[in-house]
Order: sequence, then C-alpha cells, then structure tokens
Amino acid sequence: MTLGRELSKSLAAIGRPETAGAKMESFKKNYTEKVSEALTQIVAGRLRELGLLNARAPRRGRDKQFMGGYGTKGVDVSISDEKHGLLLTSGTKGILFDVRKNLKNRYRDMVMEALELHKRFPYAVCGHLLFLGRTESARASRAFGTVLGEAIALLKGITSRQRPDESAELYESMGILLLEPGDPSSVDLRPKDVPPHLTAERYCERLVTAFRDRNPFLFLE
Repeated sequence: MTLGRELSKSLAAIGRPETAGAKMESFKKNYTEKVSEALTQIVAGRLRELGLLNARAPRRGRDKQFMGGYGTKGVDVSISDEKHGLLLTSGTKGILFDVRKNLKNRYRDMVMEALELHKRFPYAVCGHLLFLGRTESARASRAFGTVLGEAIALLKGITSRQRPDESAELYESMGILLLEPGDPSSVDLRPKDVPPHLTAERYCERLVTAFRDRNPFLFLE
C-alpha cells in the first residue's frame, strides 16, 4: 500500500466538492474533513504495514482523547497502552481552499498539539501530515515565492525533534502533500521545492524509524 495510490482511490470515492451556491463554505469544509478522515485511516494502515500493529485511528471523526499538558487533546492516529501511556501520534490537517488565509491558524494548531502532548508525554513520537490545495499553494508570495513556500518555511521550524528533552512544540516528523479537490490524479507526495524531510512520500517510514529509535526496548525479544 502506498499513500498516494490509496489517497487517489479515496478521492475518487469522495467525488467532487461543490464550489458554488449558498452552501459553498459548508461544502468546502465537509469535503476537506472527508479527505482528512480518509488520509488518517490510510496512515494508520500504512503504519501497521510497517510493523506498528497497534496503530489505531478512530472512525467517523471521533478523535481519541489524551490528557495533555493543558487539558485533554484529541489525536488522529495513536499508539498507547496502560503501561507506557501515549507512545505515538500522527495528526492530519488540510487546507484545500483559501490556503494563504488559513495557513497561520493551522500552523498554530499544529504547534499547540505537539506542545500539549509532549508536555505530558515527552517520550512520545509525534508526527503530522499537512495536505494543501495544489492550485491555491501555487499562488505568489512576496516573501517565499509561493504559498507552498510559506508552508515549508513554517514547518521547517517545528520538525525533526531528535530527543525527548528538546522543545516540546517540535514534531519528530512532518509531511506536506498537494492535491486538487475532486481530482484523484493530482495527488503529489513529493512536491517541487519541498525538502526531503518534509515530503509526505516517506512520512510513515520516518515516523516508524523515529519510534524504533526512541523505543528499542519494545522490539527486543
């Protein structure tokens, strides 16, 4: 199973979003949520394929809740048990429409999620996937060339956490992918100019590597 192939299948099943009419904003939100739910399930399945058999993602949009540093926090994909608590999370966020307008808010959401979880579980391995609208991401940006460039600049500052004593707002792994709403053939897991450590192409593999490095005792015979 590959993320790209499975996500393309899911997009085909979801269909095209309504982008006109009185309920346009509601349709856009619902479409983005459906894509997010599909991608979350795909990531959970891929992590299980890679050996993390306990990776789980609640269905129908009901996040599993954990007590964070400042209250409860819902997560998309997770591994946890009674002995160790939260061991791994993978979040999914998407902006398919009005990317520039909403990018800073989604960035703040991601920072706060990592901060809350790592404050309570400093040894947890946390990752996040961000999917963006392809056409919207190509819009010009004065400071970074394109809106995608803005996203790259923001995520570069909150990823690659190597040790449990490093800043709590950092993620162990992150990934960026592009897609055009309603077009299953548009999925791009390795967008141009996105650094290798930020592409979605091997996001799950990077997350598994970080998990194994952090928790070698879980894999000993």
